[in-house]
Parts: sequence; C-alpha cells; structure tokens
Amino acid sequence: MGRVLLISANTEKRPPVFPLGLSYIHASLVASGWEAGMLDMTQLEYTREAVTNYLNAYAPDYIGLSIRNLDNCCMQYPRSFVDQVCLMVDWVREWNSRAGIILGGAGFSLLPRQWLQETGADYGIVGDGCDSIVELLSQLEAGQVPSAVSGLMFRTRAGEWNYWSPYAPEQLDQEYFPSRSGFLHSYDVDRRVRHNVLTKRGCALSCTYCAYPSLEGRAVRLRSPKGVADEIEQMVVQYDIGSFDFVDSVFNYPLEHAEEICRELIGRTLPLSWGCFLNPRFFTAEFAGLLRQAGCTEVEFGIDSGSDICLRSFKKNFRQAEIRTVVQLCRDQALDFSFCLLIGGPEETPETLHETLELMEELAVQRIFGLFGIRILPSTDMYSYAGSPEPDELLHPKFFMSPKLSLEQANSICAPYRERNPDWMFI
Repeated sequence: MGRVLLISANTEKRPPVFPLGLSYIHASLVASGWEAGMLDMTQLEYTREAVTNYLNAYAPDYIGLSIRNLDNCCMQYPRSFVDQVCLMVDWVREWNSRAGIILGGAGFSLLPRQWLQETGADYGIVGDGCDSIVELLSQLEAGQVPSAVSGLMFRTRAGEWNYWSPYAPEQLDQEYFPSRSGFLHSYDVDRRVRHNVLTKRGCALSCTYCAYPSLEGRAVRLRSPKGVADEIEQMVVQYDIGSFDFVDSVFNYPLEHAEEICRELIGRTLPLSWGCFLNPRFFTAEFAGLLRQAGCTEVEFGIDSGSDICLRSFKKNFRQAEIRTVVQLCRDQALDFSFCLLIGGPEETPETLHETLELMEELAVQRIFGLFGIRILPSTDMYSYAGSPEPDELLHPKFFMSPKLSLEQANSICAPYRERNPDWMFI
C-alpha cells in the first residue's frame, strides 16, 4: 500500500476549527490498513518552500486535499479560496508530478467539475468519502482505471467526464471515531483548536439558501446517542478535549434524538462545555434543562430574521412568536444564547430590517452575528431566485441582496444598533 497525506486547505484561524470531515477520512484509511498522515494548513506557512519541505519529509504517494468552503461568505469583504487551493495543487505537482491528487470536502462537493477544471487535480469525491477513498486508492494501487466508486468524478485522457452519483450510507455508527491526535495543537496559551462532533447527516428542512440538503441529502441519518457519547468520552479521557461544538446543521431535529444524546452525556458525568446550532421550532423547556445538565454552555439560533415577512421568504418553519419563546426559555435555564441573522433576503426592506433589530433590542439579545447578503449556492431555491447563474460563476463569491435594500442602506440602519450593543457584529 502507498502512503497517503491528507491536507486541510483551510487557513482560517478565527476561530481555528477542527477539520472533522478529513479526520473521518483519516480514521477510515487507518482502519483499512493504510498509512496516512494529516496536515493542517493553519499550522504551516502557506508557501511553496514550507509545503515542499513537508512533502519531502513525509513522501506521500497520494494527496487528499480537503476544501471546506468556497470563500469567506462575506459580501462586504469577499475573499475566494480558489487561488490558494490551486497553488497547493501546483506545489504538489512541482514536487512530484506522479503523486495522485484527490479533492473532497463540502466546498468541493458543491461544484466538483469546476474545482477539477480549475485546479487540474486528478480525482474528486463528492459527498461522504470514508468508504470511497479506500475503494479509489485500492483500485489505483491495483493499476486499474477507477470505476463505480461512490461520488467519484474525474476527467479521462480523452477529455470525457466520468461520474458516479454519491451513495449516502444510512448506517453512521462505525468501529472508528474521527482521528484527533493530529489536531491537539494550540495557537496561543488561551486558544486551542475548537473541536467538533457530528450526530447526524442530512437535513429535511427547506431554507431557501441552504445547501445542506444537496450536500447530505434530505433524509436525516442518525448516529446512535450512545455512539455519540462514547466518542465524546474518548475525547475527554484520551485527549483532554472537553470543550467542543455539535456541528449538525440543526442539533435539535429530531428533538427526541438530541434529548437522548443529552441524557447519555448526563449519565457519563464528564467535565464538558459545549455549544450547538438550534432551530427555535424544536425547543422546549424540558430540552433547555437537559442542555444545561449535559454541559451545554452556549447555543446559537439561526433565526435569519425577526420579521415574519422575511421568515416566510426564507421558508423558515418558525415565526417571531417562537423567537420570543426561546429567549425566555434560555433565560430560565441561565443558558447563554446568540442569534445569527441574514440581512438582505428576497423580501427584505428597510422596514423589515428595522423590525428585526427592534425585536432584538426589545428582547435584550446580548450577542448577534449578522451577515449582509446571501451567498448564492447551486441546488438551492436562492439559486433559482437569483436567475440560475452559470455554475462556473459560483466558484467565486456571488451574492444576492434584496433589490429593496442596498448594502449601504443596510449598513446605515445597523450602525446605531451596533453602537448601542457592542456584542452585535455585522459583516
């Protein structure tokens, strides 16, 4: 068997995030008998010399390059990640033109053909890659032309595209947990990598801008609550990791599944401090209490807006009344919470934005993170609403902003609220 180096191309350090998908791939390879290493590009200078020196030291036969995001998703200060990924591929090619380069990750899976064309990488895997990477490498080691690998895409020497649709495995409980030993570093005395845990894949909700259903499927596939708790116990006992986030698109859907995970954690009596992303529709007094008992210290609600007009346009399954309710329930349990806003959706106007911000002040919400504009992604309602731009255009930052509200207007409206509320951030 050859040697594999998995590279997390992400360089964002605010906050430094654990590359969960890549760690699953690493664990799958190791469990299948492959020698695999991991390189976190937040820990290495992003230069040809530094990367070449690392490649010389490790000497891999195959490179797996994980692309987490297309860009920074910021309309005001857009920054594409395409060029830095292309540079990485070029540096690998210069080091050893025979090393096979395989792309993957959520960012890649959104626009796989465009990424392969732009970078010139050999192969790409769309969607869940744990089994696919093992099968692909096994075929390559046997000297075969790869075929019938779930999610595999590549261009033949004749210029034809081969693609096998990804299979979404229903069984998410594996004999292995994500590899974490390569990501225990600190950036400074007080700031370690923020680790994360996944309890499910797939999303049955219908938010107009969201690509999760396209990336993971609309069928929600659940890990067992016991398996989730076992992984967290391993994190604490083996790696001293008690602080983490659940990174499901919505932790509390299905609600019963989240409740059972909390009960499992309560029974383990582990020293934990964790956060999660929640939907107001599936939030009850009992669940708030379970969160608190299970070690949850902060929750984030992706409400997007406080205006029912905008909530309907986003196809949200809750309204302003539920937002008011979750604020009270969190305060009853002394549970820290924050709201995420998306400013400039299809029905946004100066009036709806004022309505949202007035509601936030009325409810005395301490922390808000607001994004101007909606990143247009393929296979979403927003993509159609924005006129179905060519997929090639979407590899680089492309945003929608309500025709009834300019970016300048939105900034001007938010400015006095930001001054009165120092923990409200708008970018």
